[in-house]
Amino acid sequence: MQTFRRTVAVLIFPAIAYWGAACERDTPTGARPGGRALSVSGDLTDALSTDLGQSYQVILSCTDGHSVILWVDAATLTSLAGDVEAINASDTGVSCTLGSRALDPSSQTTTWTVYDYNPSNNALAPRNAPGKMPATTSGSETKFDFLPGKFTALLTTTDRSLTGDLSMTTLTDYIRVSGPATTFMTQHNGGANCSSNIPAAVRFYFVSPSASGSTVGTPPAGFYTQFWWSNPMNLTLTAGNQTGTITANVGDPAEWSDWNGQPASSPDVSAAFEKAIHHVQTVGLSFGGLCFFETGVTAEYPSGTPPPDEVFSSTFSEMPTP
Repeated sequence: MQTFRRTVAVLIFPAIAYWGAACERDTPTGARPGGRALSVSGDLTDALSTDLGQSYQVILSCTDGHSVILWVDAATLTSLAGDVEAINASDTGVSCTLGSRALDPSSQTTTWTVYDYNPSNNALAPRNAPGKMPATTSGSETKFDFLPGKFTALLTTTDRSLTGDLSMTTLTDYIRVSGPATTFMTQHNGGANCSSNIPAAVRFYFVSPSASGSTVGTPPAGFYTQFWWSNPMNLTLTAGNQTGTITANVGDPAEWSDWNGQPASSPDVSAAFEKAIHHVQTVGLSFGGLCFFETGVTAEYPSGTPPPDEVFSSTFSEMPTP
């Protein structure tokens, strides 16, 4: 499935590829609406993929419905721009835009950040100001509100203690939602079988800009293998009050697929996956459905509610794989 692959249908479209969320597919198809990962030229050092001293924050958004965020140096940004130009010149019907801004390394944060789709639902915007109701972390628990009318796409961190070489690591997240919501939904028919917006789901996600490799797709692109979603591991969100735990072995190719929906065990992407798990830049959770993995999720409220808003709680941990 795509990563933004879909699980079932999800496995049909790459996550990010079609709505920016991974989706599963048996045979790779066009990327879903969403962002694309950038490709890193071969002469870049692995350190660049995890070094928060990189100088640009990049938001890549595509008309297939998804968006991605990563941090790169100037050379990598140039390489990514070339990938976007090639996609826009193709006959797939998918086009992408690339936005970037220079960053002062001292201003970068390693805390958990929530990203929502903007009103156009074509690009991501971080909640990083007090007035935007950002995520709050106490101990190992991170919380945020599902805002009415907003589709939340990601909850991620670049904390060096949680990134880097995760090849021998198992991820676990105890998830709890609580509040007045009646259910949750995704968008762009990212739910079951790519034919509805229900059910919504949350799953693990990580980014590794150094893991550029050719993969199956139309058009093929090195950036597909820089983004990975846990597949099939996920937690469906079906009620306003529920709990659940998800676990994924980062080093097990059977548990992951890339943006283009290719399983990490596929010979086409296995080498890139092996590189990716040793050089993780960003890790966390992706919100979408069972078909497209990062189309975003919103809470459905009864008429007359909120406030208060539905609250999402994540207790994320990493342990050495036995």
